[in-house]
Amino acid sequence: MNKKLIAAAVMLLAAAAAAPAAFCEQKIAAVVVYIAGDVQVKRVGQKSFAPIVVNDMLYPGDNLKTAASSRASLVTKGGAEVRLNENSTFEMSPEGKVRELLKLSVGQLWTRMLHKMAKLNVRTPSAVCAIRGTEADIEQRSLLTVKVYEGHVDVQNSLGKQSLKAGQMTTVAGANAAPEAAKKMTGTEAGNWQDDVKVGDYDKFIKLLKESADSGKALKTSVRMPDGSVKTLEGGLKKK
Repeated sequence: MNKKLIAAAVMLLAAAAAAPAAFCEQKIAAVVVYIAGDVQVKRVGQKSFAPIVVNDMLYPGDNLKTAASSRASLVTKGGAEVRLNENSTFEMSPEGKVRELLKLSVGQLWTRMLHKMAKLNVRTPSAVCAIRGTEADIEQRSLLTVKVYEGHVDVQNSLGKQSLKAGQMTTVAGANAAPEAAKKMTGTEAGNWQDDVKVGDYDKFIKLLKESADSGKALKTSVRMPDGSVKTLEGGLKKK
């Protein structure tokens, strides 16, 4: 077996054994698969942020933030990869029921669905983005900007809704403004910051997900890897 994988598994088991009972009862929401620069997490019940590293688990209610020139990537329990750009803050919300829910307070994230069953909502101060496809870029600054590279995204708030397909984008001026009509994305508008995130060993993280599988809830699906290969994933995530 891969020595790094064994070491990671030992560390996870040790952390589980040392963690308080209340913490262990939480359901895992995601696993961190990439860190570059200063990336920190504030756990539920904690008052301050602390550094986070690859292989760390995230739980509902955890807040993750990146500093300048920093990025992170995680894989959610539902099978979505989420890459977080610099100067960003979001929460793994416990409110997601039918879909996993991320709350992006400020910053930019990119999503890629690893399989067709993956569902994800991203809530921002301006609108909710329901992702129904593979690749999308969501940036909340003074404006909310949503770009779709593959699949479909519905952008909606109390004043309106826009359905975007691949190659389209929209902006939202705030919660008191309806989403602008969908428009075609130009070559200069398409982003590529997410390409700098290089996750080198997805197999290890898929294995971690499988080893945490809840035997009472069967899930078997195909996962498309970055190199184009297809892996079979069985099970979901259970309580740690």
